[in-house]
Amino acid sequence: MINLVETQRLKDAIEANPKNFQSIIEETDIAICITTEEGNFYAVNDNYCQLYGYEREELVGKSFLIVVPQTTKQELSDLHDKFIDAQVELFRTWEVQRKGGELMKISVDAGYTEAISGKPQKLTFVVRADK
Repeated sequence: MINLVETQRLKDAIEANPKNFQSIIEETDIAICITTEEGNFYAVNDNYCQLYGYEREELVGKSFLIVVPQTTKQELSDLHDKFIDAQVELFRTWEVQRKGGELMKISVDAGYTEAISGKPQKLTFVVRADK
């Protein structure tokens, strides 16, 4: 289960000091990605890369749908767009896929920020829910 106290602490720290967002997201055990309003990875932490089996360079600038099974790509793309518009996240377990195609279940929390780049971005906090 995701630690909502920790995710709130991280959200607050990023809002208070957005220039240091990368070091803030590296200082936790939670896997974190930041996506643009278009749904492209803006940043990921090492834990996110390890969880999904990708190198940072393989993710940043690419669509977050790279980690989503084909069957739910449209649903999750639509939910990302709705989050950017309304800043409301559904708390549930999602099925995603690692680089090699292995499926896994994750629990997420999310936050909205414009502090990092001056544009809408989604902070997604991820923990594996099936181990």
